[in-house]
Amino acid sequence: MFPVKAADGSEDALRQVVIAEALNGLSRDHREVLTETVMRRRTVNEAADILGLPVSIVKSRVYYALRALRILLEERGVTT
Repeated sequence: MFPVKAADGSEDALRQVVIAEALNGLSRDHREVLTETVMRRRTVNEAADILGLPVSIVKSRVYYALRALRILLEERGVTT
């Protein structure tokens, strides 16, 4: 649970800021694959075409990017 609770929606706004900061802590390669696959909701194949990478590389980067993002968020107090 997020350490700050508020009824006015400020908790959600704060969570978004923390997530954005964590994303900025990722490498450029990791941000790119997460942007394409998570934020833009593209398939791994679509992301691979857009990024000009083999599908296997995109899959690997997504895996490691999510792992790194999870660690960065936990360090900032965001848990699932």
